[in-house]
Amino acid sequence: MPIFDPQCITYSQMNLIFNARFYYRRLTTWTRAYLLSRYYGIGTMEAQFERLYLETLGIGEIMQIIFGRQAAEQYSQLLSQYAIIVNELITAQLARDLEAVNQSVEQLYQNVDVRSDFLQNMNPYWSAEQYRQLFYSFIEHMIETANAIASGDSAREIELYDILNAHTDRMGDTFAEGIYAYLTSGSPPAEINVPCITLEQMNDIYTIRMFWFELAVWIRMYMLSRYAGTGDPEQIFARLTEVPVRFVNAMKKFFPEIDVEDYLQRFTTYLNLLADFITAMLENDVEELNRVTRSLYENADDRAAFVDAINPFWEEEPWRELLYANLRNTIEESSTFLLGDYERNIDIFTRLLDLAETSSTFLAQGIFYYITQNQQTAVPS
Repeated sequence: MPIFDPQCITYSQMNLIFNARFYYRRLTTWTRAYLLSRYYGIGTMEAQFERLYLETLGIGEIMQIIFGRQAAEQYSQLLSQYAIIVNELITAQLARDLEAVNQSVEQLYQNVDVRSDFLQNMNPYWSAEQYRQLFYSFIEHMIETANAIASGDSAREIELYDILNAHTDRMGDTFAEGIYAYLTSGSPPAEINVPCITLEQMNDIYTIRMFWFELAVWIRMYMLSRYAGTGDPEQIFARLTEVPVRFVNAMKKFFPEIDVEDYLQRFTTYLNLLADFITAMLENDVEELNRVTRSLYENADDRAAFVDAINPFWEEEPWRELLYANLRNTIEESSTFLLGDYERNIDIFTRLLDLAETSSTFLAQGIFYYITQNQQTAVPS
C-alpha cells in the first residue's frame, strides 16, 4: 500500500511533498550556480560558497520540529560537508590535481554513506540503501554537470539540468514519504470529508508551481550568457521559451477554456522584451531602456488581468503586486550583471527564488480550492 493515496492527496500532504521537492531543487540550483561561478570566474568564490553552504543548512528547519534540534543540527552539519567537499573538488580540478580530485570524489561518497545511515537511524521509515542510491546518482549527475560546464558543452549542460530536476523531485518525494509515515506511524490517519486531489493533479499543480522557479533560473542563465559569455545565448534562450509552454499546457488541464496561443503570446512578449532590455543595457541605449521598461510593466498588467479571469480564487491586484516585485528584481538582477556586482547579484537571485515560491503558492492554493470545490473529493472513511 502506498504511503500517499494516489487518489486522494490532501492539502497538507501536497504541501509536505512540495516543500521537500523545493528544498532539493534549491540545493541543486545553488550547486549549479556555484559551479558556473568557479569555472567561469564570475564573482568571488567566497560569496557563492557562502550561499551554497547556507542552503545546505536549510534542511534542518524542516527536520527540527519533527526530530528535535540536536538531530536536525547533526544532519545539517553532515550535509554542509557536501558543500565543503564540492568546493575542494572544483579547486582540485581547476588546479589539474588528479589525486586531489579522486580524493574529493571518494569523500563525497563517504559523506553519502554516513548521511544515509544517519537518516535511517533517525527515522525507520527512511531506508539507508534507498537514500544511498539516490545520493550517489545525484553526485554522478553533478559531476557530469561540472564536466559539461568545464568543457563548454552548453547543450549537454541543458540536458543534465532536466535530468537533475527529475532526480531531485524523486529525492523530495522519498523525503516527504518518510516524514509522513513517521508522523502517522506508517498508516494514514482516518480523516473524513477532507478535500483532496489525485496524485496526477498534484503533479500538474507542481509543474505550474515550478514555472516561476524555472523562469527565474533560466532568465538568470540567459543573462549570464549575454553578460558574461557563459554558454550559448541562442540555445539557452530557446530552452527559456520552453518554460511557459509547459506551464500553459499544465494550466489547460484545469482550465480547458484557456486560449493557449493567446496566453503563450503574453509570455513570449515578456521574454522578448527581456532580451531587448538586455540588449539596450549592453548598448547603453537609455531611450530604448525606458520604452522596454514601460512595456514590461504593461505586460505584467496584462498577465495579471488574464489570470484573474481564469479562476475565481485568484485576484488581479495581489497577482499584479507579485509580478511587479518579480519584474523589479529581474531588472535589478540585470543591472548587477552589467556592473559586475556579483555579491549583490546573489542576494537578488535569492529574493527571486523566494518570490517564485510565494507566487507558486498563490497559484497552487487557488487551483486546489478550484478543484476541490468542483469535484467534492473527500478522504474515504
